[in-house]
Amino acid sequence: MPDVRYAQLFLDDAVIEQTVRLQRVIHQPHKYHTNPVYTVGAPWEGDGVVYLAGVYIDPADQLWKAWYTSLYPSAYPDITYAICMITSQDGIHWERPELNLYRGHNGEKTNIVLDLGPVGGTGAASILYEPENHSHPWTLIISSCLYGTWEYKAYILRSADGIHWQWERQMPNGVVHGMGDRCTAMKGPDPQYPYVLMSRGLADMSRWGLVRAAHRLAINTDQADGEPRRILYPDLEDDPAGQIYHAHGFPYQDIYIGLFQWFWETEDPYGEMELMMSRDTVTWNRIRPRQPFLPRSTGSGREGRFDCQVTDTALSPPVRTSQGGMETLWFYYWGGPAMHGNRHLTFGRGIGLAQLRADGFCSLRAQRFPATLVTRPFIWPGGKLLINASVLGGAGNGGLRTEVLTEDLKPIERLSREQADTVRGDGVHLEQSWQKEATIQKLQGRRIRLKFYMDHVDLFSFQSSESP
Repeated sequence: MPDVRYAQLFLDDAVIEQTVRLQRVIHQPHKYHTNPVYTVGAPWEGDGVVYLAGVYIDPADQLWKAWYTSLYPSAYPDITYAICMITSQDGIHWERPELNLYRGHNGEKTNIVLDLGPVGGTGAASILYEPENHSHPWTLIISSCLYGTWEYKAYILRSADGIHWQWERQMPNGVVHGMGDRCTAMKGPDPQYPYVLMSRGLADMSRWGLVRAAHRLAINTDQADGEPRRILYPDLEDDPAGQIYHAHGFPYQDIYIGLFQWFWETEDPYGEMELMMSRDTVTWNRIRPRQPFLPRSTGSGREGRFDCQVTDTALSPPVRTSQGGMETLWFYYWGGPAMHGNRHLTFGRGIGLAQLRADGFCSLRAQRFPATLVTRPFIWPGGKLLINASVLGGAGNGGLRTEVLTEDLKPIERLSREQADTVRGDGVHLEQSWQKEATIQKLQGRRIRLKFYMDHVDLFSFQSSESP
C-alpha cells in the first residue's frame, strides 16, 4: 500500500491502478554550463579524478564536501590508493583544504584523508552519512585486496568529521563477499545486515560466461547475509555491445533508486548511466522506456568536452537543495575523454554537476489528449495534497485537477472533479484545493483513491503535506 507521506514517484506502477492516454517520460538532469566544476591540480592527485565516493552538505558546518580517489599518481609512486577530500561554500566552486594528516614530498599539507598503503585490487570507496550514529556519523565502505592478491574483502570505517577514519576491522580481516571489482555500497533496510554491496558476482559470472553483470549481497561488520545474487545484466532487448560495468543505489523517499553504467564496446568505447529502482534492494528493475539518464556529452578527444567519453555518478544520494530557487537534485559525477579500449580509463577525468528538479526522474505526460490517472487505494494520513507538476508550453492552457474517490471509485462529496481548482504553473509543492473551502484533510485515516485529470501537463509526483 502506498505511503503518501512520502512523494509517490512513477518509476514503476506500484501506485497506479489505471491510466488513459498518458506516457511515462524519463527526464535527464541538466549539466552545469561551466563543467567541470573541479579538476585535479596537486601532484598527489595524479592525472584525473577517480571513483567519486560521495558528495554531501555536512550538517556540522554547512560545507559541501566531496571525496574521491587518487590512484597511482606518477609524481607520488609511494601512493597506490588514497582518498582525498575537497570542500565548497556553494557546491560549484571547489577547493582543496590543507590538512595535516598526510604531508607532501616537500612537507606541504595535502587534502588526503586516507592512504591505504600498499594494497592489491581496490574498488570504489562509498561514503555514507548516518546521523543516527551520533558520535561517528560518517561511514566509509571499501572493497580491497591484500597487496599481490585478488581476493576482495569489504571493510567498514567510521569518522566523526569525514577526515579522521577508524577501521572497524583492519586488513586483512574484512568481510569476504565473493564479488569482484567496482564494488559499491549503500544503506539498506535490514538492521542486521545494514549495508548493501553491488559488484560482480564471480561464481555466477563464471557459471554463465557473463562478461560483466551486477550482483548484490548485504553485510555487517562481521559477515555477509549469503551468496551474491544477480540483479542486473544485459538482456535480449539490449545491444550486444553493452556490458553492465557497475551499479549503485541510494534510499529516496520510501523506495531505492539506482544508477548503473553501461560500457559500450563500440569502435570508440564509451560509458553512460541509466536508471533502475527497487522497493527492497533485492529486486531491481530498469526504468522504461529504457534510455540514458546521464549520457556523455558531444565532443571528442582531449580537446573536447570533459565528459565526451564517459559519465560515472557519485556513490551517494543526489544533494537536495533549494539553492537557486526551486528544489532540485544535484548529481555530481566524474567524466572524462577515455573509456576502456581507447585510452586509460582514468585519463583526464574531472568532476561535473548535473541538476534535476526534485522528484523529477520521470513524469506521466498528458500532451496531445486529455488524460487520466487513477491510483490504487491507500490510507490518507491527513494534511494537504501536494502536487509536483509542470504545465507544458507557454500558453498557460494546461493544468491538472484532482478528484478524491472512494475505494469503489465513487467521487467523495465536495471533492469531485467539478469542484477541484485547476493546478497550473510549475512547482514541486503545488497545492490541490477545492471550492467552498472543501478539504481533503478531514479524510485522515480513510481509505481513498485519487483520480488526476490532466491536460498538457507533466505530473512528477504527489504526496501529503504530513511528511514523516
